[in-house]
Amino acid sequence: MVQTCSAYGCKNRYHKDKDISFHKFPLARPDVCGKWVAAMRRNNFKPTKYSNICSQHFTKDCFKRECNNRVLNENAVPSLFACNLNIK
Repeated sequence: MVQTCSAYGCKNRYHKDKDISFHKFPLARPDVCGKWVAAMRRNNFKPTKYSNICSQHFTKDCFKRECNNRVLNENAVPSLFACNLNIK
C-alpha cells in the first residue's frame, strides 16, 4: 500500500526519490494522538493504523537525527497546514 498524507488538501505520496517522510499517528499514545487530530482540523477524522502525516506538516525542531536518519521527536505535533496559511 502506498503511503499518503492524511492532511486535508495534501497530495504527498511516498516516493523513494523524495525527501519526504511519513509518520503514523501515535495511536498507542491517546494524548499525543488527540493533539495530532486536533491540529489537522478535519471534522470526524478518526485515524487508523494506516493513517499517516507527511514531514511537511512538522517544523524542523520536531525532528532529531538518529543513526543518520531523521526521526520524529516523541512529543512532536504537526502544525503546518494549508488552513494555517494566509494565502492571498
